[in-house]
Amino acid sequence: MKTKLLPLAFLAMLAPPASQGSNELPVIGDTASAIVSLDEEFRIGRAWVRTLRAQAPLLNDPLVYSYTDNLLSRLATFSPLQDRRLSLVLLENSSLNAFAVPGGIIGVHGGLFLYASTESEFASVLAHELAHLSQRHHAMTLEAQQRNLPWQLAATLASILIAAKSDGAGGTAALVTSQAASQQQSLAFSRDNEREADRIGMQVLADAGYTPRAMPKMFGHMQRQIGRAGRNAPEFLLTHPVTEARVADALNRSEQLPSEGKTDSLEYQLIQTRVKIHLAKNLGATYARYRAAVRQFPTEPTYYGLALSAIRNNHFEEAREAIDWLLEQSPDRMIYRIAEFEYWLATRQGKKALPALAKLLEVYPGNHALTMLFAQTLTQQGHPNQAVELLRAHSRRYPQDMELWYTLAEAEGLANNILGVHLARAEYYLLKGAVRRAENHLEVALKLPELSQHDRLRIEQRLKDAKQIRQDLEF
Repeated sequence: MKTKLLPLAFLAMLAPPASQGSNELPVIGDTASAIVSLDEEFRIGRAWVRTLRAQAPLLNDPLVYSYTDNLLSRLATFSPLQDRRLSLVLLENSSLNAFAVPGGIIGVHGGLFLYASTESEFASVLAHELAHLSQRHHAMTLEAQQRNLPWQLAATLASILIAAKSDGAGGTAALVTSQAASQQQSLAFSRDNEREADRIGMQVLADAGYTPRAMPKMFGHMQRQIGRAGRNAPEFLLTHPVTEARVADALNRSEQLPSEGKTDSLEYQLIQTRVKIHLAKNLGATYARYRAAVRQFPTEPTYYGLALSAIRNNHFEEAREAIDWLLEQSPDRMIYRIAEFEYWLATRQGKKALPALAKLLEVYPGNHALTMLFAQTLTQQGHPNQAVELLRAHSRRYPQDMELWYTLAEAEGLANNILGVHLARAEYYLLKGAVRRAENHLEVALKLPELSQHDRLRIEQRLKDAKQIRQDLEF
């Protein structure tokens, strides 16, 4: 697979400043800021994530995104992060991987849900990645290498991108090459970073109400995966090596923290089931497994899996029965109500969903999954103007959501709002780094007749923003 290299302008952003100036640092003890400031890290991350969105498949499921984003936000509350401007990226990839990129970017492969058996184990990986960000390990690596190897960071980011586009093993060569070119001191420093991230991550887990022992348990899953995969181990196990010493250290640290805490939740088990079905390569076989599972283990997660897999295999009568069973168990659980709405959409009965969706949004205003589903249902039922109004307001809460802008552009088109189509498509293309296409839409919008002064000024400002983004990403 041919992989596009990072743009030269982007790599230049990683270079240390020509003059360090005063020895005074912005944050006491934060020597990384002498190499890359927090604002520079933010700019690096936002530029890089556009490249990622353009080249790697995203897991576009508002329900899964909302769950993960809410969990990440909760953990961040207890993290020593200096910059809380976080941006989550979910990737449609079944490999075990997660990563932190300077600028507050947290990436999660869908496969992490497949390997983390409990919510606390899943949270332990997020807490670990937040610790890397809070301690600014990327910038500290540059400092440790005498402030003259910004290309090391670029190589690491390139490797993450390769892994995101493959099954996890594709990034191995690029990463090993970049590491082999480093000094032994760099590798040892990386191990120190991992231990520090483990320590801080476990404290974050404990403070957030989770059992810190989830982290060494997750390490156990990783070690077993290494044994099965051998040289084809997932990227996460290569960039976060699990050694016996590290496992022992993590276990000892976890025993020094309170053992009480949340281990799992039904919500996580349901979201995990949803991801399993989303990533399934054989939906027919998945449906058959859940049919068998509900007979042997009639639990809410197995019935939920049956409902979703039945919908995707067009077995609508069985899906309806499974959803009814779930609603009998927990009539107010939102995830089951959403499954019912998805059933109505799949069977072209969206008209039934509209009043119930509107009522739920009054109870949960701004809920991402409900809003996106409501907009989709409104559009399907011939109410694009209402969908536009809903999505425009929602875009202020989720300005980084590509799927939202794509859906809004479609609704604007059905509502015959040409200006709205161009503006929404411009935002969509800006988020995925296709800046020239975004500029084209903005330039066409600027030439539309009867444009208000407010709209003209807004478009001109976005053209200026697009120019800066293009300069950051230009080859």
